[in-house]
Amino acid sequence: MYTEQMSRTEQAFTVTGMSCSACSARVERAVGQLPGIESVQVNLLTGSMRVIFTAEQTPEGICATVRAIGYGISSAEERIPISHENTALKRRFLLSLALLLPLMLLHHGWHGQLSALVQLVLTLIITWLNRAFFINGTASVLKGAANMNTLVALGAGAAIADGIFNFWFQHRGSYYFESAAMILTLITFGKWLESRATGRTGRTLEKLLSLLPQNASVLRGDSIISIPADAVQPGDTLLIRAGERVPTDGTVTEGISTADESALTGESIPAEKSPGSKVYAGTINNNGTLKVRADKSRAESTLSGIIHLVGEAAAGKAPISRLADRISGIFVPVVVLLALLTCGIWIFCGESAAFAISCSIAVLVISCPCALGLATPVAIMVGTGRGAESGILYRSGADVENQQRTQCVVLDKTGTITEGKPAVTDVLPAASLSAAELLQIATALESGSNHPLASAICSAASSAPTLELTHQQYLPGKGIVAEIGGIRHAAGNAHLMQELGIPADFSTATALSEQGKTALFFARGSEYIGLIAVADRVKQDSIMAIAAMKKLGLQVCMLTGDAEATAQAIAKQVGITDYQASLLPQQKVDYIKTLQQDGKRVCMIGDGTNDAPALMQADTGMAIGAGTDIALESAGIILVSNRLSDAVQAMQLSRAVVANIRQNFFWALLYNSLAIPLAAGVFYPLFGLLLHPAIAAAAMGMSSFCVVTNALRLNRFKAKQLITMNTITIKVDGMMCPHCEAHVTKALLGIPGVVDCKADHKAKHVTVTLYPEVSVAELHATIRAQGYTVIG
Repeated sequence: MYTEQMSRTEQAFTVTGMSCSACSARVERAVGQLPGIESVQVNLLTGSMRVIFTAEQTPEGICATVRAIGYGISSAEERIPISHENTALKRRFLLSLALLLPLMLLHHGWHGQLSALVQLVLTLIITWLNRAFFINGTASVLKGAANMNTLVALGAGAAIADGIFNFWFQHRGSYYFESAAMILTLITFGKWLESRATGRTGRTLEKLLSLLPQNASVLRGDSIISIPADAVQPGDTLLIRAGERVPTDGTVTEGISTADESALTGESIPAEKSPGSKVYAGTINNNGTLKVRADKSRAESTLSGIIHLVGEAAAGKAPISRLADRISGIFVPVVVLLALLTCGIWIFCGESAAFAISCSIAVLVISCPCALGLATPVAIMVGTGRGAESGILYRSGADVENQQRTQCVVLDKTGTITEGKPAVTDVLPAASLSAAELLQIATALESGSNHPLASAICSAASSAPTLELTHQQYLPGKGIVAEIGGIRHAAGNAHLMQELGIPADFSTATALSEQGKTALFFARGSEYIGLIAVADRVKQDSIMAIAAMKKLGLQVCMLTGDAEATAQAIAKQVGITDYQASLLPQQKVDYIKTLQQDGKRVCMIGDGTNDAPALMQADTGMAIGAGTDIALESAGIILVSNRLSDAVQAMQLSRAVVANIRQNFFWALLYNSLAIPLAAGVFYPLFGLLLHPAIAAAAMGMSSFCVVTNALRLNRFKAKQLITMNTITIKVDGMMCPHCEAHVTKALLGIPGVVDCKADHKAKHVTVTLYPEVSVAELHATIRAQGYTVIG
C-alpha cells in the first residue's frame, strides 16, 4: 500500500536474513544510496524497513537492491512481521546444551582416541544443529560484509579443524572440540533471548483490533438491520444499545447515557453523552440507547488511527545498537588477516608449515568471540533476573540497553501517577448531621448505580446501606432523586441542586475542584445536608518517585486526557511543572515525537489502551503492571507491583547492567589485544614464548570465566535511595470541624515542597510530609495566617 503526498511515496517492506546490526546497517546504507531515496529506516527486531522515496525510485528497484546484497525482501502493507524463529532457536539451544554437557564431561574426565572420537561426533552434531552460523557467516564474507556469524564460524571452525587434524593425522591428545561446541551453544542462547521480543507488536495489534465490534446496527427507514462494521459509511444512523461498543466515530442525535472511553482517554470516569456529544469507535455505551450519526468510516476512526500509530511507531523505531556487532565488523577481517600474516611470515622465516599453521590456528582460537559474545547476553540475563526478583520485567536485552539512555520521562496520569479509580477524599456534612449520617444517606442513594463515583461512595461506607429507597428517579448527567422515609432526598451535581433550588455550598466545591476533586451534593427535602468529594488519588510513592527521577537528571513530563483543572492539580501535587492536558492518543505521540526531534531519548510510562501508541513511539515503553493487556504488550518493561518507584529502580538497574556490559567488552578486548600477539609468536624469537592452541583454548575459557564472574556481581545490585522526605506533626489549636481541616490542608499543600498533609481537628494536630529544604517556620506561619494557633 502506498501513501503519496506531493510525489513522495512511503512504503513498508519486510526484510529477511538479517542477523545483526551490521546486516541492518548494510541494508540501510545500500538503499539509502539509491537515487530518489529521502529516508530509510530498517528495524532489525521486527525485520521491517520503511522507505520514503520520490518518483525517481520504484519499489521494484528497492527490492532488487536488497536482494543483490544477499537479503530477502517483500512488500508489507502496514504489517508488523511476527518472528517464527523463537521456537526453532529455543530447540537448537536445548539440543545443543544436551549434547554439550556429556562432551564437557568426556573432555575433562576421559582421555584417549575413543573419547576423542565421541567428542568429535558430538561436536559435529552440534555444528550441524547450528549450521546457520556457518552458512550465513560464509555468505556475508562472500558479499564483503563480515558480521557476528562470521566471527562465530571462524572461531568454531578453527577449533574443529585443528581437532580433526590432530585426531586423524598426528594422534595427539589435545583436541578443542569442546571449545567449538561451547561457542555455538552459548551464541545460540544469546540469539534465542533476542528473538523472544520479536512477536510483541503483532500481539498488540491483535488486541487493539479486538476492541472494534464486528457488526453495527443501522437504521434503514423504519427498520434496524445489522451490517458488518466495516460497511458503515459517514451519514449512517447507528443504534447503540447499553453495553455495546461503538463501531465508528460519530455524533449523538438522540438519547442520554454515559460512555466508557478509557480505551481512548485512559480515564476511569465515564463521559456523559447527550445530543451533540461525540462518541468514538471501540468505546462502550454504559446505559440507555443512543442514536448516533456516523461521522467517519471505521477505517478513519480514532481507534483505527491508534492501530496505525502502533504499527508505524514499531516499524520506524531504529534498531538497538549492538556494540559486539559493530566491533565484529572490524575485528573479524583484522583477525583473519593476522592469522594469514602469521602463517605467511613464519613460513617466510623458515619455519615448518606445521609450525606456521599451528600459530595461525592459535590466533583464530584465542580470538574466538566467546567472551565478546557473552559480554552482553550474560550481563543482561543476570540483570533481568535481578529485576524480576524486584517485580521489574524486561521483554528483551534491547529494552535494558535503551532504558539507560533515557533523558526524558513522560508519564501518563490516570493509573500511573494516580490510583486509576475514584475514591472518597472528603466528607463535609452540613451542621444538621454528622459525617457518618451523611455517608449513610449517600450510600443508600448511590447503591443502585454502577457509576464509578457511586461505587467510590459505597466503598467508603463501613457497612451496607440500611435505609430503604422508594420512588427512585435517575437523571442522566445530573444525579438521582428518591424518597427515604417519605422525604425526598437528592444526590448529584451542581446542575441538579440549582434545578431543585437547593442552596448548596458551591464555594467549597469550587475549592475542591481546584485540587482535582469532584464534588457530589446531597439534599433532604429543601435542605442542603452536605457534600462528598471524590477524586483519583495520587499513589503513595508517586511524589517520591518523580523527585528521584529528577535527581537522576531526567526531565519529567505528564500527559493526560483529563481536563486542565484536574491535570494542574495533580501536577502541582507531585511536583511536575511540564504537563499537557486533554490529549488524545495521537497528540501524546506527537508530543513524544517533538521531544525526540529535539534529540532527547524518551521513556514513556503508562497503563491504558490509549497509551499503546505512545509506548511504542517512545525509545523505551514502561507499563504499570495493573494496566491493560494492550499497554503491557506495547511496553518493553513491565512494573508488576504497580509502583511508580519501581520505574526508578528499573532505571538504576539498566544503568548498572550497561555499565557491566561495557566492563565486559573492555576486558574481552583487552584480553584479545594481549593474547593475539602472544598466539602469533611475536615474543617467540626474543623470549621463546609460544602459545600452543591448547593454551589458547584455555585462555579463551578464562576470558569467558572473567566475563561471567563480572556479570554475576549484578546479583548484588541494590537501588540507591535518592530521596529522603521528612514527616512532622504540628500541634494546632482552633480547628473545630472538617471545614477547618480542609482550610489548613489546602494552605499547607500550597507551600512548594509539601507533598502530603493530613489534619485532624479532634486530635488537634496536623501531619505533614515534606522535603528537607522546607522551613518549619514557614509551616507555622501559614497555619497562623489561616486563623489557627500553633501549640509549642
